[in-house]
Amino acid sequence: MKKQPPPSALAATYKRPRVFFRQTWVEIDKSDFHFNLKKIRGYLAKDTKVMAVIKANAYGHGGVALAKEAQFAGLQWLAVSCLEEGIQFREAGIKSNILILGNIFPLENFQIAIAHCLTPTISTVTEFTALEALAISLNKKINFHLQIDTGMGRIGILPEAVHHLLQKIAQTQEVCMTGMYTHFAVADLDPIFTKIQLDIFTKIVKFAKVNLGLKFIAHSANSTALFKYKKSHLDMVRPGLSLYGLNPFKYSDRFLKLRPVLSWKTKITFLKKVQSGFCVSYGRTFVTKKTSVIATIPVGYADGLNRLLSNRGDVLVGGKRCPIAGRITMDMTMIDVTDVKGVSLGDEVVIIGTQGTEQIKTDELAKLQDTINYEVACSISPHVPRIVV
Repeated sequence: MKKQPPPSALAATYKRPRVFFRQTWVEIDKSDFHFNLKKIRGYLAKDTKVMAVIKANAYGHGGVALAKEAQFAGLQWLAVSCLEEGIQFREAGIKSNILILGNIFPLENFQIAIAHCLTPTISTVTEFTALEALAISLNKKINFHLQIDTGMGRIGILPEAVHHLLQKIAQTQEVCMTGMYTHFAVADLDPIFTKIQLDIFTKIVKFAKVNLGLKFIAHSANSTALFKYKKSHLDMVRPGLSLYGLNPFKYSDRFLKLRPVLSWKTKITFLKKVQSGFCVSYGRTFVTKKTSVIATIPVGYADGLNRLLSNRGDVLVGGKRCPIAGRITMDMTMIDVTDVKGVSLGDEVVIIGTQGTEQIKTDELAKLQDTINYEVACSISPHVPRIVV
């Protein structure tokens, strides 16, 4: 009997397609990312800095890849949500300043942040005291940003308590406040409350700079505020969603026309012709009304294709919209491709993106799921490969 080659040698005989076998992937167009960044920069005053918010795996787009693009574009500041993301970026060679937007707990983890040259957020006197003690023990000046809760109700020190902390900051040499920021709660819906938040914040900024002589970067504008409230731009803005070409609010393209950076694609891996009355998927919720062609694609709710799109959403095949047939399963979905002439195995299927003259946007999927486009993009599983094109 002929001896079989070892697994490693056997694997070497196969040509690996791209970097994955399962035919489901996300394409990230870096030229569109840079186009959006250029558009945003052009909308700002010359001296206004940009902090790219690349948290949550860059809103599902691929954190490390887009952090590298942001650094290549010359951005001095990036923002992430937690220590793990900041460490990942440092290990990938990112040299830009990185702000941790989330609070650090337990306080011992300040040591981890400082060891990786990450800038922590401070929101309480207790956190400030812990950071000061760490700086003294290390005999090293430590930088941080102070967050003010002007109405978001998440983290941040309340305005009525901030003056006491600012005076301590001004009197301490071991730590340095290099930034102060706040976050808007309803910038897309309520201009009155947003302006109240901005007014509270700018008064605190003025007190710190004028009365106490502190020098720092003040920032408040997320993507929505960046577009709608130019007074919120201050020293720096924090675009997130808009960098990826997604609409931060309805009709935002009236301010800036941006390009979606993300496309989600797959391929037909199984085809069958069935008769009228044929039932598809769990629960038999889809029944053909005529002789039909049903295709299977290797993507499901475990990949981030929400089960709420069952029998509701469309995909693109051959430049045509094809309905999702039946319930989306964990890692496979069926689609009705009856009206696609010449459909065959291996045909490309677009879940999000453009094919021919048709386009499916994250906004469309968000509306069908009664959610926001942020969640649609962030929900695409990390195990779906991100390919930078």
